[in-house]
Amino acid sequence: MSGSPVSVSSQEEYMVEAITNKRIKNGRTEYEVKWQGYSDNEKTWEPIENLQSVMTYVLDFEQSLKLKQPQEVGEGNYDDGDSADEILQIRKDNDGQNLLFQVSWKQKNNRAPKVSWINQNTLKMHNPEILIDYLLKKIKWPNNK
Repeated sequence: MSGSPVSVSSQEEYMVEAITNKRIKNGRTEYEVKWQGYSDNEKTWEPIENLQSVMTYVLDFEQSLKLKQPQEVGEGNYDDGDSADEILQIRKDNDGQNLLFQVSWKQKNNRAPKVSWINQNTLKMHNPEILIDYLLKKIKWPNNK
């Protein structure tokens, strides 16, 4: 996609090369912009209001995030009789507000093992014991000699 102009002040227009990252700062979504003709060191964080003329870049970036991130799962895994077995890893959701847990599942009916992501509230409600187990394993206990 070729660069599109975006006005970041009343006097200058810059061409967007790519949107490279996203963050929430003071409750507002900002996107990291790589400007055409500028180095990576000169990327800037821009609020969505400054990117209205290049929304295709924002939408493409958001779509790439969805493709990269494992799909979040909810309580559906519990409804069919499966139960969480072990937490494999933790990450924050796209907004950075909640934790997601990658969980391996005990499955009934000898189905193939399954691994998926589940949000913190669902895990706490259905399987708090594996959450506690995981956290206890991560604690660095002092040696009492």
